Amino acid sequence: MSRFLLALVFVFSLAAFARAQASPMLATGSSADSLLVSGKQMLRAGENGGSLDALYAAKAAFERALADTALAAWGHYYIALADYRIADYLLAAGEENKGAASEHLKTAVEHLQKAAEINPQAAEAYVLLSSAYGRQIGLNPAKGIVLGRRAQKALKKAAQLAPDNPRVALCAAIRDFNTPKMFGGSKEKGLRGFQRAAELFAREEPIDPIRPAWGHSRTYAWLGLVYQDRGELALARAAFAKALAINPEFSWVKNVLLPELEKAVAKHEQDRE
Repeated sequence: MSRFLLALVFVFSLAAFARAQASPMLATGSSADSLLVSGKQMLRAGENGGSLDALYAAKAAFERALADTALAAWGHYYIALADYRIADYLLAAGEENKGAASEHLKTAVEHLQKAAEINPQAAEAYVLLSSAYGRQIGLNPAKGIVLGRRAQKALKKAAQLAPDNPRVALCAAIRDFNTPKMFGGSKEKGLRGFQRAAELFAREEPIDPIRPAWGHSRTYAWLGLVYQDRGELALARAAFAKALAINPEFSWVKNVLLPELEKAVAKHEQDRE
């Protein structure tokens, strides 16, 4: 998708958001549906285009959707997902944003807890909650023992509720890959987990536009990182190419991971000379 088309998605999503805000039909649920769907579009556009404004606009749409109690669990879930992505953006922008990112992750955890309270069978809420705890550990390793237990408990609950959910497999693989061996982590286990997640995503067929569908291209981004860590640069490039085939505007891969890989390849070639 070109930057022009990304801009159009953002503009039309904002227009849908504005119409929904003005609509008197919110209590019926139809406007909440529209807000969640348009919010998802803005979230994707913001993540792909590196637009903090789009991420905040998505969050505002999700907050508006909370007025429909029938969809409140999803509203809380997507507010949390927006906060999670905003934290990612802020951290990528610089260390000076750690405080603000921490606040967004704290808010994400609070909303995911509310989502799980409303719907105790919400596997999607538990898996994202586990990821949010993991990000908090990265910002404050001193809380690793307490938050690590919470992350493990949330992920275990998600796996019990939806053992074949690809986002559960992805979260588990990220945990296994990043956790030190002395604490039970394993890069090899992480690799197998990412491969399983990729298989599960290939079989996933989202029908309900409200339900989460993120993670497929992100799985291949992580696979590329794993292969690069193993020195298998050709496989890393293939994984990144697959990520971009799924989502051509995935900025993390296009603007960060691929350039870093090319530098690694150039250095490898230079060392061989």
